[in-house]
Amino acid sequence: MKFRAIMIDTGPMREFTNIVSTISKLSKECILRLSLDKMYFIVSEDNSGPAPPMLWCEIPQAMFFSEYQIVGVDEEYKDIYLGIVSANLSRSLVTLKSAKCLKMKLTKKQIPCLTLEIEMLSSTSQETRQVTHDIPVIVIPRKLWSEFQEPRIPQPDISIELPALKQLRTTIDRMKAMSPEVILRASAEGRLTLQIKTGVAKVSTRFKDLRVDAFEGPIDHSDSETETQTNEDMSRVCFCRVDAKKFSMFLSADQISHNRTICSIVHKKLVILCLQTEENVKFQCFISGIVY
Repeated sequence: MKFRAIMIDTGPMREFTNIVSTISKLSKECILRLSLDKMYFIVSEDNSGPAPPMLWCEIPQAMFFSEYQIVGVDEEYKDIYLGIVSANLSRSLVTLKSAKCLKMKLTKKQIPCLTLEIEMLSSTSQETRQVTHDIPVIVIPRKLWSEFQEPRIPQPDISIELPALKQLRTTIDRMKAMSPEVILRASAEGRLTLQIKTGVAKVSTRFKDLRVDAFEGPIDHSDSETETQTNEDMSRVCFCRVDAKKFSMFLSADQISHNRTICSIVHKKLVILCLQTEENVKFQCFISGIVY
């Protein structure tokens, strides 16, 4: 197996750093999958073996790298799967925002490593200096690859555009201090409500006039715990109760340059959060619903 890639443009280097930094906040460990045309970061639920990914991030190599070469396991299986500590990779990329060039390659030291060679301009002269980081990795055997595939999800009942992530994060961080769970409720009329309930209070924040990309209603609330809202057709409303901390962690992705963020809800079962970027990066987070 061989891998070598070079990045020379400032914009992609900054964006790559922000993506890895966000992933490191979501999980201590991740899977780095290298293929001929894309680089993937995959985080499984609690990293507890064969479970649907919590995070799926695809980076098109042509948009980020000026040079990209890979030789996989063999002619049939051309990908490479590596287990890596997210924080180690994130810390190694701290200087990348002001770097001239980044070279990435697989190396064999005493153990397999992802080696980063970062070329930096000197602050006192036109000379350059090179900083090298050897990040230990675990080569994932082919028999385990099936555990790290993009999850197959049911058709969402609604897909709605989220408001500004910074605004949402401020709201949810206040809510999670009062409750470990938050209810996301979206309507076909473009309303998104965040709600928490405690033994002494119920707190709701509503956002209106949001763009609805798709609605597959009507929604069956015959066994639902949701509360009827005044003058609201509940057959056009769906909701999901999720872990407030996980939702907040995804919102740290606001540092990644993006056009819009879509929230898709499978009624009571699943929330899919998808960040859309100009570089065609696919950054998705899957949060399972909490059902009582």
